[in-house]
Amino acid sequence: MPSGKRGVLLIHGNQRLLVEDELKKMQSKISAEDEDFNLDVFEAGEDKIEDVLQAADTLPLGSEGRFVIMKEAHKLSASDVKTLGKYTENPAERCLLILTAVGLKQSAPLLRLIEKSGRVKEVSKRRDQIPGWIRSRFTERGAKVTGKAIAYLHDALGDDLLAIESAVEKTVLYNEGIEEIDLDHVVPLVKPTAERSVFELVDRVAIGDSDQAVKLLRALTQQGEKASYLLFALSRHFRNLLLYKALREEGRQEPDIAARMKMSKQQQWTLAKKLKPQAARFNEEGLRKALSILVRVEMGIKSGEMDEDFGLELAISSLSRLPR
Repeated sequence: MPSGKRGVLLIHGNQRLLVEDELKKMQSKISAEDEDFNLDVFEAGEDKIEDVLQAADTLPLGSEGRFVIMKEAHKLSASDVKTLGKYTENPAERCLLILTAVGLKQSAPLLRLIEKSGRVKEVSKRRDQIPGWIRSRFTERGAKVTGKAIAYLHDALGDDLLAIESAVEKTVLYNEGIEEIDLDHVVPLVKPTAERSVFELVDRVAIGDSDQAVKLLRALTQQGEKASYLLFALSRHFRNLLLYKALREEGRQEPDIAARMKMSKQQQWTLAKKLKPQAARFNEEGLRKALSILVRVEMGIKSGEMDEDFGLELAISSLSRLPR
């Protein structure tokens, strides 16, 4: 492994979606063989820093180097950062340790540590870059969009890129077959009060962002979304994650998976962008447990044994904490 690929790299920013996109770019450069045998992925708050560093110290198998990823590094405790500091003084010669973090302050001990002894990549978008970014999200889905529609989305949802991503997805799905998406196609689907969609809610839950998921849940219920529909949307998404994982483990490629999941061309982008990274966070047992939790909550609400708001927040909290 070249010397530039060793040590510790911190990817951080204030937009979770940009941090995750940057990590995906790096992972796309890892060979399939290394991904199978020389890549370990951990999550702060779920895994111990000692296990992460032990993986980093492990010799690569049949390769020049190995890769270790720790997501959500902003959740590391002060003692964890201190332990990490000892590792950065003498990092493994044949490993690249990649940390991702969201919302770090400039004074954060983790950021100061890696600035001194590793490499830091901050990812961000200036406000004037967001319209071009919105257009690129439509283009990725094979859809054309007018400048008026882009401006409306930006005004309605501000700089919350994950909310914009969900709105783009919803707009494309609802307007399949339209030659060019215009303002009239967007306005009925996205409210100027920065209304959050169910699409974004299920994504937040699947990536373990329970704080934002609960905020979205409360906004959606205040807007009149029914508990039954929200539970249905969560169940459908976790069933899709389980099916995707099963098909991948059978060795099936994405075109075959898309066909078996009956996805339209406009939906197929979700395989690589959403289902693959989200499914990687869970093992099969975790996904089956997620579906069991949703069934129990639904039965509790229907029987009157559980308040709707309590049941939904309990489900989201439980799903966000499930093991990888």
